[in-house]
Amino acid sequence: MLALLALTVPACHHSNRQPVIHVNPEFVTLSKEQVFQRGEEWFAKKKYPKARTYYQHIYETYPNDPLGRRALLRIADTYYMQADPVNLVEAQYKYRDFINRYPGSDRADYAMLQIAMVSYKQMEKPDRDPAKTREALEKFDDMIRAYPKSPLRAEADARRQDVLNRLAKHEHIIARYYMKRGSWNAAMLRLNGLIDQFGQYNERDAAFFDLASCLQHLGRKGEARLYYERVVSEFPKSDYASRAKRNLASS
Repeated sequence: MLALLALTVPACHHSNRQPVIHVNPEFVTLSKEQVFQRGEEWFAKKKYPKARTYYQHIYETYPNDPLGRRALLRIADTYYMQADPVNLVEAQYKYRDFINRYPGSDRADYAMLQIAMVSYKQMEKPDRDPAKTREALEKFDDMIRAYPKSPLRAEADARRQDVLNRLAKHEHIIARYYMKRGSWNAAMLRLNGLIDQFGQYNERDAAFFDLASCLQHLGRKGEARLYYERVVSEFPKSDYASRAKRNLASS
């Protein structure tokens, strides 16, 4: 019995051993403010994974401290700045986590804007799948609805308009594809929808000119003239204005 006990006691002692947690010695010697500042210094050098270790320590050690809250947001920022698809997904998750944990924070509007910016960074070119572009529009709308008086509202509005321009350009590309095939009616319907839905489209002069061309090919010359005239009057410095004038003179 004594021999058996001699064998089992060390074994039990070994099985209950706790894993050793390695802590950066630097964290022990610095205040929380100093640790956070070190993270900021690494962030400024674009050493985002390194910066994240400092922010992570602050957040895990002081989760309810204002500095701990800032650290969680900065963790999200490090993932966002790395910008590859995997890290962007992680950034969006961290920004959502911040909002869920601290909904009353004065930085919640920033976190919501950044959630939209993740989708913004993932947008495809206008001639590709617009799913992420539509997602970005939805998230910018969410931010603006939640924080209509945010100091970040102007930035959100500007980014949102860029998203709208991309969606409009997608529709314009499809319309021009129909025009090349001689499908004038299909192109006209697409352009009408574009003009109605995207009032601030940054290539509105081109859309008016293309719509006038479609109407002209469909024999609707009176309506075509109206859109050529709009190009000339509303966009006098546009390259399309001189073309519209020539078409008006020959019609």
